[in-house]
Amino acid sequence: MVRNSRFARFFGVAAAIAAFAAVSSAQVIYSNGGLATGATSRSGVAAPAGTQWAEVQSNTGDTVGSNTNSGVGCQVIGVTTDNRCADDFIVPRGETWTVNSITLYVYQTGFAGVTSPVTAVNMRIWNGVPEAPGSTIVFGDTTTNRLGTSVNSNLFRVFNSTVPAPGTVPGTTRIIWETTANVAPAAVLPAGYYWVEFQIDAGASGNFAPGVTTVGSRGSVLYNGIQKIGAAAFAGIIEGGNPAAIADYGIDFPFKVNGTVAGTIGPRRSRTVDFNGDNKTDFGIARSASVAGQTTWQILDSTAAVSGAAWGTGVGFAGGDRAVPEDFDGDGKTDIAVWRPGAATVASFYILQSATSTLRAEAFGQTGDDPSVVDDYDGDGKADLAVYRDGGAGQSFFYYRSAANGPVTYVPWGIGGDKPAPGDYDGDGKADFAVHRNEAGSARHYHMRSTEGFVTVQFGLFTDKFVAGDYDGDNKTDICAVRANGSVFDWYLLRSGNGTLATSASLGGFGNPTTDYITPGDYDGDNKTDFAVWRTAVADNGVFYLAPSNSALSGTKWGSTSGILTAPDYPVANYNVH
Repeated sequence: MVRNSRFARFFGVAAAIAAFAAVSSAQVIYSNGGLATGATSRSGVAAPAGTQWAEVQSNTGDTVGSNTNSGVGCQVIGVTTDNRCADDFIVPRGETWTVNSITLYVYQTGFAGVTSPVTAVNMRIWNGVPEAPGSTIVFGDTTTNRLGTSVNSNLFRVFNSTVPAPGTVPGTTRIIWETTANVAPAAVLPAGYYWVEFQIDAGASGNFAPGVTTVGSRGSVLYNGIQKIGAAAFAGIIEGGNPAAIADYGIDFPFKVNGTVAGTIGPRRSRTVDFNGDNKTDFGIARSASVAGQTTWQILDSTAAVSGAAWGTGVGFAGGDRAVPEDFDGDGKTDIAVWRPGAATVASFYILQSATSTLRAEAFGQTGDDPSVVDDYDGDGKADLAVYRDGGAGQSFFYYRSAANGPVTYVPWGIGGDKPAPGDYDGDGKADFAVHRNEAGSARHYHMRSTEGFVTVQFGLFTDKFVAGDYDGDNKTDICAVRANGSVFDWYLLRSGNGTLATSASLGGFGNPTTDYITPGDYDGDNKTDFAVWRTAVADNGVFYLAPSNSALSGTKWGSTSGILTAPDYPVANYNVH
């Protein structure tokens, strides 16, 4: 049908205005990471006025090697080059996202024009890994041009200017263009695991998509961007490093999801040991001189403020009080709390409620119980008093109490010899009853999930330490096994978001089994649990070492010990390592 040209022109302009308005009004509801590293390079070279570098990084303190991949080919060039890239994001349970656009980043080496060289973007959003069995396309195709805008980001991609020596002199030949692809009609995404697959056309000279860049970090163990070259299958992208002998890392792409969010997910599972309620784990130690001596909690929060309280006796000593820091009053702040062993009706929780600065003391449990299972079992946003009681030759039980001095609920789960590992594995806001069992040396996990029912998973060795947390940000507890391997801890993470394995291999392991306590938490506030340890070695006694998911490797001195894994200090973030 031939349409009236005047009407067609008007309709096209109106549609363009509407599309621009839709993109403009949409908010950034998810960012997969950034690029900017500052207005001055590591070598001291200033970027042009009003701009910043996006400098390829080395790990903090590493003077030997750095990343070397400045960008990945996700481009189409006529009929000769047909590459595609993809990266993932998670819509947490309880939320629904309405996606209006996706923002991508790309550069063309040597391009010095004022306007972007990008002429087209095609894109698909997958529920599941692109082209994998069982995955489905929820939006888009490989032919429609979705390009909305492509503007100068005022960033220049440069190689590392100091590592390895002598480094590479920064230059301005790689302008990064912030390129937005429209999602029209808007894609409505319920909770799930999604991938953005994209391809960008910038003409015969090609283009490259830079990877996420964080100052002082070569990358995260969770980076899992993939690339498809021609007709080949999608494959993981490897950052081989310079020199080539250093550890390999994955690459993630710094895309943004723009739109609106409906619903709420409630308290984050990654929020632990957060005494000031800023969604970041604080550095906390409990200091005791003896098993009967007064315990003093000393807390260094993310703003460098110091707080604490004299609370409990003998925390960190066998037979002393057990640290159980959780949010028992539901104010979004972790409460200083201990459980004191004793006979039935004598053993008690002592909680310093942050909402009112008052004592809550309740008899609960008995000597031999494990109070590290305190969690929110009824989904009211408050941690419940809880213990796990080993059944010896018979049935084991979880006991919990939701209301102050209220009735006790007991759940038979596990048998003698099992180890508890509770967490919210199905993301419904309620802690699930979970244990792991020794099966010929392997760890078999048995879960009674509140919405998914009985689930069993074989993962890790029974001798591993299991470190519950939400490492991928989907607000579900992931199974994480930490294994002593000579002088290092090897971390093995089974991501609940996609069922894939992530490890500490790129870090060469993380932590030392001889000297370190494992202290998981979300120290950088990105809603993902970080690998972390607290060291008691002579040379770096009392240092928290972090491998965050969204910031650089770091160390913070807080507390000390008189020897290896001994008093007076105990890192309270270790309380729920099983």
